[in-house]
Amino acid sequence: MAETKHEILTGWVVDEYTEVTIDDLTRFCSVRREKIVELVSEGIIEPVDRTNQDWRFPSQSLSRAGRAVRLESDLEINLHAVAVILDLLEQIDRLQRAQAPAREP
Repeated sequence: MAETKHEILTGWVVDEYTEVTIDDLTRFCSVRREKIVELVSEGIIEPVDRTNQDWRFPSQSLSRAGRAVRLESDLEINLHAVAVILDLLEQIDRLQRAQAPAREP
């Protein structure tokens, strides 16, 4: 008889109102805290309140930070270039969403 393997998956459920910590971002992106600070310094992600020592970020920062880390690593480019690419990709997404209702009959 074949042995059945069971895996337990864990995850996060976030919505647009959820805030995440810098530690959440480091775990999600598999990076050190310093990398998240660099992303903030470059303007790629922005904490909700920069004056507070315990930075909290909007949940959208999870995907943006993850994309930034992958772009930097995969394309071997600096964070300034990553910021420009992310802004352009988001602008394309906005334009496509704006055109989508116009295309439907």
